[in-house]
Amino acid sequence: MKKLKFALLCFIIFVINYSLIAQAQSKELIKLNFNDFAIKTKTKIKNANFAYHYLIKVYGCGGGAICGEIRNLLSNKVIGLPNAYLIEDENGENKFSIEYHLNSSLIIISGIIADPDENEANEGYRRRYYNFINEKFELLEK
Repeated sequence: MKKLKFALLCFIIFVINYSLIAQAQSKELIKLNFNDFAIKTKTKIKNANFAYHYLIKVYGCGGGAICGEIRNLLSNKVIGLPNAYLIEDENGENKFSIEYHLNSSLIIISGIIADPDENEANEGYRRRYYNFINEKFELLEK
């Protein structure tokens, strides 16, 4: 009986420690700084607003949704944002926002995905962190 109690106590301690570590790691990701994703080149192209040679534009795409694109001003290649987002929720709250800087590859998109797939069906309003590397979005926090 003592061995069972000891095993149960060890299991509870393990679960508590695991959940505390997971919470600490998720809080650490939320503290991301644009300077941590600084671009090494200093070649700025006129009209660029992101990562020295990209231009980010967002626009309405119908049905209360907002879409966006990133244009490489050197090659003229266009890359769409990872999803379309609702401009705001049904209560007029939780509005879409996108944050980026000229000298950083970090993009922070806040909002509700307009057309979620099965994996994102019930996520609602979220803040998503992406690192834009080699013209691809790398999700940093989920």
